[in-house]
Amino acid sequence: MTKFKFSSDLTSKSYIDLQEVSSKDEDWKYTNISQFVNEFGKQENTKTVQEDSEYDINFNGNEVLSKENEFFSISTLNEDTEPLIESYYNRPVDRFLAQQYQKCSGGIVVNFKEDNEDFVTLNVQTESLTVPYIGLNIEANKTAKILINFGSMVKANTYPIIEVLSSQNSNLEVIIETETKSQVEIINSIYAKIRKDGFFKIHTVSTGAEFSRNRIDIDLSEDGAGFYIDGIYFGENDQIHDNRVFVNHIAKRTTSNMVTKGVLGDSSKSVFTGTIHIAEGAEKTESFQENRNILLSDTASAQSVPNLEILCDDVICGHGSSVGPIEENLYHYVMSRGIEKVDAEKLLIQGFFNEVINEDGWENISEKVSEEIMQKYMNVLSRMS
Repeated sequence: MTKFKFSSDLTSKSYIDLQEVSSKDEDWKYTNISQFVNEFGKQENTKTVQEDSEYDINFNGNEVLSKENEFFSISTLNEDTEPLIESYYNRPVDRFLAQQYQKCSGGIVVNFKEDNEDFVTLNVQTESLTVPYIGLNIEANKTAKILINFGSMVKANTYPIIEVLSSQNSNLEVIIETETKSQVEIINSIYAKIRKDGFFKIHTVSTGAEFSRNRIDIDLSEDGAGFYIDGIYFGENDQIHDNRVFVNHIAKRTTSNMVTKGVLGDSSKSVFTGTIHIAEGAEKTESFQENRNILLSDTASAQSVPNLEILCDDVICGHGSSVGPIEENLYHYVMSRGIEKVDAEKLLIQGFFNEVINEDGWENISEKVSEEIMQKYMNVLSRMS
């Protein structure tokens, strides 16, 4: 059992007593579940955290280095720390999630105490299997931004826990960027509780890792709470990009919006499951979800599964999804301007992603992401010739 204090929802029963997860489970459907899901194995002692001046915070799941600042403070997990989140509305607890909390290697809570206009940057480092905890706590009436990067210093399987507590009338914006070139598995279990008139926005980028998964559970727990997610992913070789987003509209006048887009080449795969749950009494809710996928080869695949669970009247909801190659009429339109087919395809893919990365919140990373996408496209193209 864990030495840290987390919600009893996740620690009262040993993960060993829970059924092993498999691809037969709805939450893991469409993915090839390997043994790591059911048994993490032994965690080795992590090396000393390395200072990277490009980032405000460097964290290896055990130690943390942080620049001095006026916007946030950092507290570390210890045996006496009370949990950031005491309870969850309807969060399903399977063996994998329980094992994350019960085998957590260490963690930090970033407490935002003043408004910050620029993104605070957090660099995750791993040399061996790591289960780090990252808590984000934003005080009432504050606005904060943070970028969490799983980049070149992630060199082993990493199973992070990310929890968000957004107080009344607060506004938190988060970027989660998975770009490591290492052939590793990064599985994020993300939970956020949004209180009265609070707003949580998250941008996800999945271009790296062999298996990249974001399981996101959102509780819009009080009137006027809101949530927005947009994200992109690009798969090549045998990569799997897996995104599961579950939004619980518990109170009145809550809002949510999901927009995710992906391109899959070679034999890569993607999974998107989006579930909107509107509880009894959650009138005046507005919620939408959209997932679009482009397949560049016959061996690439995408699963897109939108769900609506509506238990009250006076709500506005909608969803849409698509999977397939680029439509021929779009090729013809671009090529009629004298552009070769390969260049036309490149332009169409750029335009497909630009509908997301040209939006507010992407300014810091849009250029880098565009370059990474084009490099991955060229990689796929070279293997098709």
